[in-house]
Amino acid sequence: MEMQSQGAGTGEATLWAARVGLGLALIGLIMEVASGWGYRHGWWGLRVALRYLFAYGGVVAIVACVVSLVVLALAIGTKSRGAALALLGVVAGAVPGVLFYRQYRLARSVPPINDVATDLTNPPGYGKDMSYPAGFADSVRRGYPDLGSLVLPVSAAKAYGLAHATAMGMSGWEVTGRDSAGGGGGGRGSGGGRIEATATTAWFGFKDDVVIRVTPRGADSAVVDMRSKSRVGKSDVGANAARIGDYFAALKQAAR
Repeated sequence: MEMQSQGAGTGEATLWAARVGLGLALIGLIMEVASGWGYRHGWWGLRVALRYLFAYGGVVAIVACVVSLVVLALAIGTKSRGAALALLGVVAGAVPGVLFYRQYRLARSVPPINDVATDLTNPPGYGKDMSYPAGFADSVRRGYPDLGSLVLPVSAAKAYGLAHATAMGMSGWEVTGRDSAGGGGGGRGSGGGRIEATATTAWFGFKDDVVIRVTPRGADSAVVDMRSKSRVGKSDVGANAARIGDYFAALKQAAR
């Protein structure tokens, strides 16, 4: 009778702990989902969204995942109740926990800047006054050593047409302006053109400014430069450089 009572007590304890772990995991998941959803709809500001909901939600989820793993091991080892709930807690906690950890590692591995250009000597200009921060150039060179201008083996006119068509097809982009004469673009030579766009991120709905500049390099080749700048935040967590890389990859594919 005493052993049965101890077994029942252990089963109740593991079941209770499994419920706690699953509850924390769901709280962390809800916090992370709500962080971007609420910011996108204007319910709270950037600080609340990123720090108090996304970051703290990730920490809660990681704690929940660890608790659920311990409970799962105890429940299996003692053949107690709560193993299924603990497994659910591990899964529910792992998703937001991994997402937070991935963003944290990414933020530590990229320069803390929010404006990236492929031509650092003569960055592409916007139609509005948005000068390129002088201190960012060295950060771009160190953080993104492979980022640079794209040379296409086609005429500047064709390159501009491909650049515009590619920009129109980019997910989350809205082309807001174009200048096929290249006026005001700060180009390397005469002719060419400039394309401006607004890129909206999928989750938080951040609005980032994009400008693409096409300049001729001889009769049968053209140079494409791009600049992407976040409107909010001091660090883009690598988003602008990734956007440039994705666009250049699509443009190179279109030029084949």
